[in-house]
Amino acid sequence: MIKLKKIPVSLVIPTLGKKHIISCLNSINSSSHLPRELLIVVPKDNYNKIKSKSLIFKNLNIRVIESYKKNQVYQRILGFRKAKYNYIMQLDDDVKLKDRCLFKLYEFIKGKKKIAVAPRYSDKLPLSKIYNHPTNFLLKTYHWLLNSKKGYSPGTVALCGFNYADEKSLFGSKTHEWLSGGAIMHHKKNVIIENYYPYKFKRSICEDLLHSLILRQKKIRLIKLYSANVSAAESSRINNELSLTLIIKNLVNEFLIRKYIVKKFRLSIFRLYVYYFIYSLRLLLTFIKNEQ
Repeated sequence: MIKLKKIPVSLVIPTLGKKHIISCLNSINSSSHLPRELLIVVPKDNYNKIKSKSLIFKNLNIRVIESYKKNQVYQRILGFRKAKYNYIMQLDDDVKLKDRCLFKLYEFIKGKKKIAVAPRYSDKLPLSKIYNHPTNFLLKTYHWLLNSKKGYSPGTVALCGFNYADEKSLFGSKTHEWLSGGAIMHHKKNVIIENYYPYKFKRSICEDLLHSLILRQKKIRLIKLYSANVSAAESSRINNELSLTLIIKNLVNEFLIRKYIVKKFRLSIFRLYVYYFIYSLRLLLTFIKNEQ
């Protein structure tokens, strides 16, 4: 019988109980090293369904925790509070771990204080050139409007409250100003266990930004480890299929959250309005073009 390799990590997954959690659990079960415990936090209406599905994964020490709220941040914090081990990995239910990801993150954070470490997303997603390194005067001006002299700056938070994606590196590690909340490993003593998110609606990238800025306020260094890899292709596919009505609704919600963040962390409210004015124009022009 093969002896399973386990590491002293509590892995916390908040979920609504949708089917893609099975792919997530399969990826954990196939990892080179397993967590000592896996906490799945699910609203009560899907508790029995997830409890039943968790029995399939006999190698994983799964605890299913009932949540009385359908709120990702609340559910994640509930899992943090019930975690037993000194290292905690937060993982979204639509993220899949690559083979040695969990082990690499643990080996990197072990023995270090005041850091949180996240893997690289290996998905190759098409991005508008406006979000890539500027190659002409117009794009450079755009990034100056968002972020003053720093301009385009991967892995940082712009003065307008926009969080730039990180550079496409494959090796080493680098300090970032924000990390995607889909997969982060922490020291237990560093996790945030108070509900810091003041809204009922969900905008993950803004939740991630707020979470990162609060961690940095606590003097936690945020590290991206490029040799550890995850995938979130399913989530990206779903986002690409949104209707125009939902896109506009999400845009308004995102603006409200970023405005809250910009005020809370004393960024530039003027640059925030510039960013959303340009963003709204781009959406309008895209819609007009598609209608022709």
